[in-house]
Amino acid sequence: MKLFIDTNLFVYLNSRIPEEIADKLDEFYANLTQNHELYTDVLVLDELIHVSRRKYGIAQGDTIEFIDDIILPAVRVLPLTFQDYLTAKGIIRQYNLRPSDALHVAVIENNGLQTIVSEDEDFDVLPLKRLWLGG
Repeated sequence: MKLFIDTNLFVYLNSRIPEEIADKLDEFYANLTQNHELYTDVLVLDELIHVSRRKYGIAQGDTIEFIDDIILPAVRVLPLTFQDYLTAKGIIRQYNLRPSDALHVAVIENNGLQTIVSEDEDFDVLPLKRLWLGG
């Protein structure tokens, strides 16, 4: 299955979190990489660098290294296009999503992906499958 990976999974994988949770996330990500085609977009990478630094104090260089070593070998990074903006505009109006989330959904729709991997329940208002730990 073609899956879109949202920022929160990467932030958790990049952060210092309790070992028990980190092990579950590592196993979850390994399963995703082995059994699915994984995609994300450049906005996720931007959010990852920003949130990792602001919320968890992780140096930007360390997050860039994480992107290069952990994400890029397993995940195809899709660009944002003007068509994605046009699609996102309709999603914002119809579902009242945050602009960045609407852009992610637009990338999903415009690239024929089926599912988003995210803990963000805001996506549940959409006709889009959401996958997260345990379900």
